[in-house]
This record gives sequence, structure tokens and C-alpha cells, in this order.
Amino acid sequence: MKAVPTHWSNFIPGIYQDLRSRVNQTVDGIFMTQHAMEMALLEFLTIVPEELGRVEIEPVRKARLSTEVTNGLPVIISFIQEILVGSSAASKPKALVCLRSWVQYGIPFDVIQPILGLALNSLLDDNTFDAAAEVWSEIMSSKAASKHQDTICEGLMPCFASEWARAKHLESVQAESEDIGRSLCQLLSTFGDNFSDWIAAKFLRPDIQVYLEMMMGFAGFPGYYAEDETTSDLTLNFWYMLQESLSELSAEDLEDGGRESVDEDRQIILSTISSASSITGLDKPSLQAIKAASIHVYIRLTEVLRRKLEYPTQREWLSWTRDIRQEFSGHRQEIADTLINSYHVLHEQILSLLIDTCSQQLDGIQKASLSGTNLPENAQLELELVRLEATLYCLKALSEVVPHTESVQMPRFFSDQVFGRLPTNVVCRTRETALTLIGSYADWFKVHPQFLLPALNFVIPALEVPQLAPYAAKALKNICDTCRESLVEAIDAFMTVFANVEKAIDPSIKGSVVYSIATVIQTLPVERSIGPLVGLLGDIFTRSNECMETRKQRLEGGNSEAARTQVAAANGETELEPVSALMLVQLEFLLSCCKGLQSPAEDEIRTGDERIQLYQRISEDRTRVLAAGGMAVELARSMEQVIQGVVMLWPHELEIMEKVCQIVKTMMTVSQFSPLYLPFPVLIRVIESGFQQHAYPCWLDAAAKIVSVYYFETTGGSLASKLGSGVSQGSASTFQGSGVVDLDSPPTSNGVARHRSAAELENEAAFTHLLAAMVSRTMDGMQSMADMEEHPDVIHSFFAVLSQFVRHAPLAYYSIPPEQTENLMSFAIAGLSLQERLALKATLLFLIEFVNQSFDFPELKQRVDGLMARIGPQMMRGILIGVGGHVPRSMVPQLNDSLYPLIGKYPQECRSWMQALLAEPGFPSVHADQASKEKFIKGVLQTRSPKRFKDEVHQFSNKCRQLDGSVFGSAI
Repeated sequence: MKAVPTHWSNFIPGIYQDLRSRVNQTVDGIFMTQHAMEMALLEFLTIVPEELGRVEIEPVRKARLSTEVTNGLPVIISFIQEILVGSSAASKPKALVCLRSWVQYGIPFDVIQPILGLALNSLLDDNTFDAAAEVWSEIMSSKAASKHQDTICEGLMPCFASEWARAKHLESVQAESEDIGRSLCQLLSTFGDNFSDWIAAKFLRPDIQVYLEMMMGFAGFPGYYAEDETTSDLTLNFWYMLQESLSELSAEDLEDGGRESVDEDRQIILSTISSASSITGLDKPSLQAIKAASIHVYIRLTEVLRRKLEYPTQREWLSWTRDIRQEFSGHRQEIADTLINSYHVLHEQILSLLIDTCSQQLDGIQKASLSGTNLPENAQLELELVRLEATLYCLKALSEVVPHTESVQMPRFFSDQVFGRLPTNVVCRTRETALTLIGSYADWFKVHPQFLLPALNFVIPALEVPQLAPYAAKALKNICDTCRESLVEAIDAFMTVFANVEKAIDPSIKGSVVYSIATVIQTLPVERSIGPLVGLLGDIFTRSNECMETRKQRLEGGNSEAARTQVAAANGETELEPVSALMLVQLEFLLSCCKGLQSPAEDEIRTGDERIQLYQRISEDRTRVLAAGGMAVELARSMEQVIQGVVMLWPHELEIMEKVCQIVKTMMTVSQFSPLYLPFPVLIRVIESGFQQHAYPCWLDAAAKIVSVYYFETTGGSLASKLGSGVSQGSASTFQGSGVVDLDSPPTSNGVARHRSAAELENEAAFTHLLAAMVSRTMDGMQSMADMEEHPDVIHSFFAVLSQFVRHAPLAYYSIPPEQTENLMSFAIAGLSLQERLALKATLLFLIEFVNQSFDFPELKQRVDGLMARIGPQMMRGILIGVGGHVPRSMVPQLNDSLYPLIGKYPQECRSWMQALLAEPGFPSVHADQASKEKFIKGVLQTRSPKRFKDEVHQFSNKCRQLDGSVFGSAI
């Protein structure tokens, strides 16, 4: 390659002539026969294009090399032609391999056209077929193939339809031999994948029909995919491509002469008759004939694929390796996708075909069942069930494309004549698939609610069968999520069926079941929801109370196992005793119920007035419903007793407290009322009580949410409406990058403070008390930096909740004792030295929130400014130490975000703070000289451009870390 052409011109003709001149001569002691010469030359000519594709030489030399190759192509093609015409049989496969190598290289189609006939003839010889098939696969996949479609297709199709090819196909299928048929299948599939448009346009030709028969045979190749064969998979893409091509030929619903389609969901790409005719030359009768023929083909294909879906017997299935099972299951999914393409050709015909098949198979099951339902002994019953499962799987696959309004075939399936006869007295894969099918048609049930109860009567009993339960639970969830409004009227019957199986439901899926039923209950009016909720939760509350009573008795015993585990949990040991584990399961069920009761409208964006009005309405609804007494009161009392009891009895069990916190946070909804939910005063007491007993971060997270969700509604609205100001206050800085927007503080209309009720003032005090308690409890447990470093999760959640208070509840924040606020800010500044990323980020975000406060109320502004005057130098020191290299480099952008608003709001103060600090030798790094410090001060103080500010901080940080000028230092 490097010698050509400077040192070796005409290298291809030169090698060719040199080797040919040595035939029948002794070369280096070896006699050169004609065959040896051919094999040596073919080997060389095969390697040349392979090396040309990856040779690394300068472009000019590579261009000259390509010219040399182009000049040698006539010699190469002539030599290959010579061998294919008259040489020994042993050389011909190698000649075809050489030709494939040049086709891969990309020689022009016109160059190889003279020997295409010989390549076609090679397809009809067992000795050369495999090599010739690879050549043609490359030709068909080349860029030039589409431009020479007719030449290639008209040349190949007679070969495909020849007696030789048909015999080879038949032999491979009958002998179940992939060795015989795989190359042929690969060749036929490659042809179909590349020329499906051509096949569709000439669909009625006899040779095309022969081709389709062969493809059909390969699609149904005998044996189970992955275990016995891998040939059938090669054909699946073709059937998809053919359907697409056929749909582009279709002009209208030609079967009835152009009648408008009533099926709006067919989603077929339709073109007009005129455009189809102009492209393909087909008239309307021809298009009609093609459509009729394609229907016949795809009906047969559906049955072929349905059979390929069938599982082996359970005994054989269990003998397969895990990898084989996974491959077989994956192949079933690919077949399902192909069936969707069949639907686009057949529409309701494929449904009718499959439902009729179901009915016939159910007849077979009924007959086989007469011999008993014990599958290991009743081989015929197992066979019939396997066949039915495959048919049900087909129908399930089509759920993606069957219109929700389909009202002819699917009602047939879900009728007593078909669905009502599905087996319910055997545990098998057929029932698993039937359950999955039901869930997949949830949207169809929404339009046809009359079929819901029969479907649920099939699903719910399966919940108590361990093998079927996961499938039943998923089906139930799909139906309840989608059809909740339709199930309202049938809720009583629904709950009755559930009650019959509840105690037998495995705990691993019961949470999903509880969630599903709760989504239906959520749609009921409050009064109407109480009975179903009691039915859903009665057993859960009973078991919860039993767990709590047992725990209480053991704790009172002093030396009990529970007492020991309480101490162990406090020391960080996490393994739960049996009673605690059972309690955790019940809490999971309660959480599932609360999640199910969440309204879909929960995340709606509402104005401040709307939020207050909604909260007041929810409170009034609660008072009204509970005033009536009865089950509503018991329901509310039971939930409160469970939550408060668990907090008192398991305060040091992290898993249990985390679950309680999840329940508490889920209850914080402003979009609906459920008698199950705890009211705000109880929620805030639970959070404070739990955190006081053990300062887990989950309690801090719950506190953060209660501030963001409830503070505005419960304490009298915005800050302006409480303090009275004609100018709306906001905590959002005008500086970019702060990301702080106070949605809780809309402008007041008249600037007059509203008189707050006693309840609102009491709630304000409750938030203040909660904050003071959390600050005291957290800081008592964090006496040193070592404590802070050891508990980064607590630090992260602590500063996150403080950010919520500063943003949403500034009155509560500034109502805690001033000395506590001072200590808190000093604590935050100490947190700037943390190394753990999330804890440091939460600390910085809190400081950003604090600095960004902007109040039009003198008492608050004075408090903030006075505090900043005292802690500002320490805050600046902490930020600069981080910029100087104390914290991970990845945190520099967050340090930048905290410094930017600080300088923006207090520019003069920051100047003096920075000058004093940076005057210290070696601060914040020994690598920062005086010039770089002065440049940094000048740069950050004289720009309000966020980008330029960031660049100044970045450059100074790199200088402090000795990264200035490095590639690593240029990127953060």
C-alpha cells in the first residue's frame, strides 16, 4: 500500500501477470499448479479491498492508490469471470468470496454487471451457493441497489422460484435442518428487506407467490426458537416491510369499491388511486386483486406465527437453560410486533380469526378436561392449554392497535361464549396470559364498561393464587387506573369480591391491590367513600393494632426482645424483629392506599386565593362528615392511632419511621378530602414528636413538605396580607442564577393587613415551634465538624427544610429566639467546609435563599441586614475557602451561585470583607499571589454579567488550585 504507485505502479496487473507466468514452474522448491496460482491470486485480490478500507496514509497518496485500483478492476473482473466460467469447482467459491470483498469495497455496479449472470448461476449449485448468497446479500445491501432494482430483482426472482431453490427450501424444512436452509433464508430475507416495494407492486406474479410461500415456510421453521432453531427470526422484518409497502399501494378501502372507512384508528398510509397508478402502473382492479391476495397471505402468516408462539410442555421448558428461555421469550415479543403489522392488513378479520380459534380451542379443552385437570398426567389438556395461550397472546399483542371503539369482534371475545369459558380451575401459563390480556384492554373496557365486572371476576380470584397473583395485580391496576369512573357504580360488588380473597393475598402484591382499589374509591363523593375505605383497610388496621399491642407489652416488660431491639436500632442496627417487620408491611399497605387516594388534579397550579379556599373547603368537609359520626369517625381515629402509636412505639427503627414519613407526606394534599387523612394540626405534631425522639432526616424532609404545602393556607396567606404593605414583597433577586421565586407571595390588592383568625395565629405559632424544635434537636446532635461530616444526610435535609422556611415562612423563621438564629447561621457557615457534595450543596442553597430575601417590611429588613452585618465576614470567609480549594472542584459553580447574590445585595460590605480576608498571607491558598487576588476582587465587584462573574471565580479558583492554564482547569 505504501509502495504504490511511487515504487510500484500497475501493481494489480503486475501481480496478475507475474503469478500466471509461473504456472507449471517450480517456485522456491514448490511446483505451481494452475489451481495453486488461482488460489494465491484470489487470496491476494481478496485482501486488497479489505486493506484499502482501513489503510492510514495521507489523502493525496490514498487518491493515487485508488486510481491504481480502478485501473486494475478490469483485470480483476476478467479473472473472476474466467474462473466462474471454466475453472475447477474448487476455485469458484474463492472467486465469489473475492467478488464479495470488492462489492463491500464499493466498486461501481456497472463494473460487476458483466459477471452478474455467472453469480446468479452460482446460486443454483450446492458447491457455490453459500458464497454466491453472500455476494448477492452484499449487492442488495449496497447503495447502488435501489438504482438498479429491476435488474437485480428480475435476475434473482427466477432463481428463487427455480425448482432447485424450492427443493432446497423443502428439504431444509422437512429435515428441520438449519445447515441446509439458513443461507437460503438469509438470502431471501435480505431480498425482501431491500425490495419490498418491488414485491408489493408485482404481488400477483406466480414467482412472487412462490417466494412468499418459501418465506412463510421459513417463518414457521420447525422447532422452538433458540432451543431448536434460529432461522425463523430472519423473516420477521420482511413481513413488516411488506405491510408498509402494501399500505402505500392501497388507494382506499378497495374491497367494497371505495366505501369510506368507518375505522378511524387503522392508521394506514393511504395514497390516491392516481398517485399509486402513476408510480406502479397499477390500475384499480389490479390494486383490488393485490389487496385480496395480501389478505390471504397475512391470514396464513397469522396462523404460522401463532403456532411459533406456542410454548413447549412444562417439563421441556424446565429443561432449557435460562438464556434459551430468555431468547424464546424475546422472540415471542418480536412476533407480537409482526402481528401488529398483520392487523394493519387484516383489521377485524384477524380478530375474527383469532377469536374463532379461541372458541375451537376451548372446545378442545372442555373435551380434554373430562380426563381430569391434573396437567402432568393429562397431556392432551396441557397441549390444548398451550395452544390457547398462544392465541390469547396474539390478542394481547393486538391491544396496542385495536381501536377502543371496536364493537364487533372484541365483544364476541369478552362474551360468555368465549371469555366466560376460559379455564379457572387450573393454574397454568394460559391464565397468566389471559390476565395480562385483560389488563392490556383497559382502555377498551373504559368505552365498554358493561364488560368490566366479568373481567374483574376473572382477575380478583387469581390474586389468591401465588403463581397468578403478580399478573392479576398488574391487570387490576391497569383497569382501576383507567376505568375508575366506570367502576364507581359497581364499587359495592367490587368490594364484596375483594373481601372474599383479601386474607389470602400475598403481602408482596397486596400493596398494589390496595392502591388499585383506592384509585377507584378516590372518585367517590366523600360520604360514599367511607364504606369502601373501611372494607379496604379494616384488616390492615386490625393487624396494625395487634402489632402495636404486642410491641407495647414487650416494651413494658423491660427485658423483652423488643426492648433490646429498640436499643439496637438506636445504635444503628437495622434488622427488624418479626413484629416490627409485620408492622412495616401494614404501613406499606396504608401508604399504597394513601397514594391511590391522591387526585389526578393534585398537581394543578392554583392562585393564592384558590389555595386558601380549597383548604377551607376541605376543612369544612372534614368537620361536616366527622360530625355525623359513625364509620367516618372510626376511620379517622384508626388512622391517627396507628400513625401516632407507631411513632411512639418504634421511634428508633429507621425503616419504620421512613415509611411513616412517606405516609405523612402523601397525606399533605390540597386537592381533595379523605376521612383517612390526618388534619394539619395532627400532622405537624407527628413530625415534631418523631424528630424529637430520633433526628432522622426523613422527619426533616416531611417538615420541608408541610411548610411548602400548608404554611400559606393555614396561616393567613402571603406575608403582605399579614403585615400590610402597598408594595408586594418577594424573595426573588433580580440577579440571574438565584433561581428563587416565592410563589406564596402574590401582590395584595389594597396593601392593608388582614386580621388573622385565632386558628391562623395558632398555626403560625405551631410552625415557629416546629422550627425551633428542629433547630435545637439538630444542633444538639452536631457538636463538631466531625459530627457534621459523619451525618451528611441529616445536614442535607436540615438545610433543605431551612430553605423552605426562609422562602415560604419568613415570619416563623424570624419568630424563633434571636440567639438561636445567630447560632443557626454560624452553623450554616461551618457547613461551608463540608466535603460531602449533597450536604454542601444544601448548605449553599440555604445561604442563597437567605441572602436573596428582599422585604418591604422595616422590622424584617432590619433583622436580616443586622444579621448579615454580623455573619457576613464569616460567610465570605467560608465561600472563599471553598473557592480556594478546600471543597471538591465540582462544587465551584455552587460557590459562585452563593457569592453572586451576596455581592449583588451587599456590594460595599463585600468589598471590605474581601479586601480584609484576601490581605491575609496564604489565604485562601498559598498559590494565590497578590495580583491574582486584586484581579479577582476587581473582576467580581465590577460586573453584573453572570457569565463574566462565573469566569472570574473559575479563574481564581484554578489559580488557587494550581490549575490555571491547564486543560483540566479549563472545564468545570
